[in-house]
Amino acid sequence: MAFLNQENNCFESNDQENGSLSLNQIENENSSSSQENENLNFVNDGYSTRSFQNNYPKSTFIKAQYITGNKIFNFWYNVISLGHYPMSVKLTQRNSKNCIQYQIPDDYCIETEIYKIKIRCETKYQLSGKVKFTIFWKENRAEYSVYSDRSATNVVNIFLKKINRLKTNLSGIHIFGFDIGQLHECRLKIENLPISHINKKKRPLTTIQTISGQNKRFASLGRESEKIIKSLIEKHQITIKKNQPIVSLRKIELDYNSETIILNYELQKNNFNKMDAIIRACDESLLSRDGYRRLAAVESCLIREYLIANRRVEITNLINEKIRINTFNINKNEDSYENLNISEENNENIDNIMVDDIEIGNGVYRSIYTLLQNLIKIWKQSSFINPGDILKLKLGGDGRNVGRKQSHVMLTFCLLNKGEEVLKPENQYCICLYIGHERYENLTKIGQIFQQQLFDLKNNGICDNDRMHWKIELFFSSDWKFTYITMDINAPNSKYFYLYCNCQSNLRWDMDRTYENKGNDACENRKLAIFPAINQENYISDELHLFLRIVDVLMECFFNDLFKKKEFEKKIKIEIEQEMQKIKVHFEFFKSNSTGGKWNWTSLMGPDKKKVVEHFPISKFISGFCGIEIEKLWRDFFNLYQILRKPVLLDSEIDKFEYDAKN
Repeated sequence: MAFLNQENNCFESNDQENGSLSLNQIENENSSSSQENENLNFVNDGYSTRSFQNNYPKSTFIKAQYITGNKIFNFWYNVISLGHYPMSVKLTQRNSKNCIQYQIPDDYCIETEIYKIKIRCETKYQLSGKVKFTIFWKENRAEYSVYSDRSATNVVNIFLKKINRLKTNLSGIHIFGFDIGQLHECRLKIENLPISHINKKKRPLTTIQTISGQNKRFASLGRESEKIIKSLIEKHQITIKKNQPIVSLRKIELDYNSETIILNYELQKNNFNKMDAIIRACDESLLSRDGYRRLAAVESCLIREYLIANRRVEITNLINEKIRINTFNINKNEDSYENLNISEENNENIDNIMVDDIEIGNGVYRSIYTLLQNLIKIWKQSSFINPGDILKLKLGGDGRNVGRKQSHVMLTFCLLNKGEEVLKPENQYCICLYIGHERYENLTKIGQIFQQQLFDLKNNGICDNDRMHWKIELFFSSDWKFTYITMDINAPNSKYFYLYCNCQSNLRWDMDRTYENKGNDACENRKLAIFPAINQENYISDELHLFLRIVDVLMECFFNDLFKKKEFEKKIKIEIEQEMQKIKVHFEFFKSNSTGGKWNWTSLMGPDKKKVVEHFPISKFISGFCGIEIEKLWRDFFNLYQILRKPVLLDSEIDKFEYDAKN
């Protein structure tokens, strides 16, 4: 029995007692064609390793011969349908670099014989882009069939199992006759034939009333136009070797009765890059699903909304597999909470925090460890970190009002190694979000979730997917309120409110006193910090919040003095607004109804406040030595802030900062 390896032309022998493939004469209606071919010699045209005896297309009967060593193996074929090559033609698989790949035709049908069983082999391209290979045969007046979308060899092997030939392997290329060069040449010639007549069997499109009938006509037009365009591509030599096109036909757009008809030649559901880009654009522009559906209905070139929705679900499932999002209920009043395991293998067993299926969680969190495993790879590619660097992770948090009756609290972390890039929102990674307020009792529950993970990262570091070890140093920075809640320090209006020392509030004016950063242990009934893994010296109050708060106080003191002057509304107000325009700051005074008609002013953002502190001429509005001193105070404060923001400070700069701050 002949033994052919899968999808190539390598040939061995197996079951020698059966000899070569037995050949029966084809049915009587083909006997005359067979006799005509007897006068022809076997010829190898170089397209295949086999030789062929044929007179196609005059005769549909083809003989093939394969010689290996002293053995001769013979095949016969009867071509029922020649088929054609689609635009995106598939090639046969290969198991080695030297094996030849052949083009697979569509709507192709041929008869042959295996073990004296007459079979019919067919190919059909599917909407998914795959090729369906089918074999039909008859036994005892019953017809059977097997199919596969993997390869021709795969369906041949399935057929051999059906007829109990388990030890035999045959080549799908040889059984289906993909290597017959004469059939290949005929397909290429047919595709290059010009259209010289009108098919009168088809009714005019205007007489077809049903939508399905019209769609079938357009589909037929699409198939034929694909063949013509492919022949034009080959005519203009927009191809590589073996006449493979280097361009592809995506779609043809037609207009029929003011409706757009799209003949699509590509599989949209596999166009993941374009769909991902559309999903990202919709998310960033807050375009809803219904909004995109309406937009796609107007613009036919857009991918259908259901495909976008399915892709969004795939992305969500993929993210959930890599970075799990867990739910908890912040309102539970249990006394103790288990920690988030460093490997996340058992974090589904957090009994005290995780909600039951029937409950509604009001908070979610993600593992810092899992996030780092995915982010370190990105950071290495972007050269933010290099081997041997210490990963400096800064935790932070803040709360905000969402509507009138609800508040949200979010905790994030970022990589300080990025420098100024951490100021961008996309470089802040959320690890926890819950509905509630900034309270020590709530934040304590959050701290216990991450406590074990933070200690492990601090003491042992982390190994990325490339088995590279990274040391980690933890920091915490937020506004003053969130920071003193996290450290369980008293409020700013209490006697001992400093974050780093035991300085009393009534002694803060004394600049000659010296305190070390050993923490505030003078607070009564002080509890443990929420994140004990972070060292005391690594709690840093955000300098931007300090700057904004101090500038607000400076501007308030300055304007309140000016409000007392009689000429403020007619003269001073206009002059201040003009000076603000000179330094390119939009600013104006107005009377607020909420404050009983008192003067108020435009709320400025950080960059505008920097311009005001650095350039606004206070001495023009406060005369004498007092105005000069206040203006100098503003400039000196701005210089201190600039020093505070430097990434690296020399000892001399630190000494000068201390001197300037005292004076």
